[in-house]
Amino acid sequence: MALEAAPRRRAGSLASGLALGAGLLLAATTLCGRSQPEAQGFVSGSRLPSERPLKVQMGGVDKLISDRIKSVEKTGKLTDAMRLVAAAKVRRAQDGVAKSRPFSDELSGMIKGLVKKLKGSGLEAELPMLRVPDKVTNVGLVLVTANRGLCGAYNTFVLKMAKRRIEALNAQGIAPKLIIVGKKALASLKTRLLDVEKNYTETFFGMPDSINAAKASEIGDAIRNLFLSGEVDKVEILYAKFYNLIKNEPTIRTLLPLSPTGFDDPNDETFRMTSEDGRLKVEKEKVPAAKARNIESDVIFDQPPEVILNSMLPLYLNSQLLSILFDAQASELSSRMTAMKAATDNAKELKKKLTMIYNKKRQEGITAEISEICAGAMALDEKGDKTSGPALGIFDNSDTVGADFMKELEDGSIPDTPEDPQGPDDRPVIDPYAN
Repeated sequence: MALEAAPRRRAGSLASGLALGAGLLLAATTLCGRSQPEAQGFVSGSRLPSERPLKVQMGGVDKLISDRIKSVEKTGKLTDAMRLVAAAKVRRAQDGVAKSRPFSDELSGMIKGLVKKLKGSGLEAELPMLRVPDKVTNVGLVLVTANRGLCGAYNTFVLKMAKRRIEALNAQGIAPKLIIVGKKALASLKTRLLDVEKNYTETFFGMPDSINAAKASEIGDAIRNLFLSGEVDKVEILYAKFYNLIKNEPTIRTLLPLSPTGFDDPNDETFRMTSEDGRLKVEKEKVPAAKARNIESDVIFDQPPEVILNSMLPLYLNSQLLSILFDAQASELSSRMTAMKAATDNAKELKKKLTMIYNKKRQEGITAEISEICAGAMALDEKGDKTSGPALGIFDNSDTVGADFMKELEDGSIPDTPEDPQGPDDRPVIDPYAN
């Protein structure tokens, strides 16, 4: 019992000391707020200012850091939500590629079969979309970028490649005619592409959020009209080719004229987004070239073969544009996923650092207050002023602890709980101005 009472008494002594120090600070604060004649002589008879600012840390919480932590936390939640939305849209682009693939393969096989049947018949001269000029003097360039930012360096890489390509054409004396897809490419005409020589055709298409055949057909019609009107001899498209979730590369591909013998992209492949152990990944599959349809020799065409081909080639061009748009959208969304993942991780790290600074400043303020209270109590103890309460550490004396222990063993008169320490109201009032 006595062994348990000793720590309790020590705790009561510490509480008494803290209460004493708080009372001293309260008295000092009151005196500092008095008028100058009343405060005169409190310290060596000197005159004190009418108001003295408190130097005690009042509240160890820094509101600015607290607000900053909340702001960073909200930003991290927003960027993580944007990452998840981008992941869902990548899956949508994946489904679009899978759905458009059968039509493109069937169309390519039929065109190959007709070209094979009519090989050596001067097909190139009859079909304008297959006609290869002797010399290229005008080039059309289709730029495909995003409508929005927050997708890392996706737009920057595409526009840098566009500038290099335009500079190369300028070196050959060619000022390319531009068709713009995406607001970022349109804005670059006044910034990154301002110094190069170019001709903007005023043909602009926004990068669609939901890609479909109608949008691809609209872009394809503008490209085909530019080529068939004779304004350009060649049309190239510049977009970001999708490789995986962390890699895409700016790529230049010739759209027109179409090759009468090779309609397939040697790097053609499909992608499929999956998840493994909670992580997203992309599986890519090489797409074999479509085989030419076998057209029997006794097949009778209702219309000349060149007319049939001339109506099928625009469909093939639109199918290629559809695939390119899906590729560009997947590249944009994967870049946004990567950027938002990095932003979320940075927000978590920043929140961790700010929380540590916040806790340190809070602990520093609390420690300063406790230190000043204890310093006031120790100052009274050194003066030997016993009227204001027991000195700190009186129950830590080995003699008193031993005597209490023996008394407890003999008659059990020591209470189980220590007496409550004296409060400010229980102690006599000390007048500092008394002689």
